[in-house]
Amino acid sequence: MATQRPPRVMDPYAERFWEFTGQRELRLQRCTECDRFRWPPGPICDSCLSEDYDWSEVSGRGTLLTWVTYRRPYFPEYPAPHTVIMVELDEGPLFVTQPHELETGGLRDGLAMELDWLDGEDQYGEYQLPVFRPAG
Repeated sequence: MATQRPPRVMDPYAERFWEFTGQRELRLQRCTECDRFRWPPGPICDSCLSEDYDWSEVSGRGTLLTWVTYRRPYFPEYPAPHTVIMVELDEGPLFVTQPHELETGGLRDGLAMELDWLDGEDQYGEYQLPVFRPAG
């Protein structure tokens, strides 16, 4: 059974991202002009302003940069306390998500992280949510 989460925001770029995650593929836009990955997805490269891109699969590995624990509830689906982490993917982009299989006391700067998946469901249907856990 899928854990309740806030509904996803959909636009043509996000929709394509979620299609890939449905196959448990973490793909991000990569500029075909300067080869830079970008996240979140959008119409132009923030580095060279090119509109040309492809969707390239990333390794699913990264490094924990920082985290925050919210002590008050902002979404009913996430009761307080709720921790959010920022992982720098090996390919460069910063990815904000929740820690998986990791207690708050185990969080530390520079921790090697790897991709995992959680089931989700909202008004758009079932989906796979990319989350990160300690590598190993």
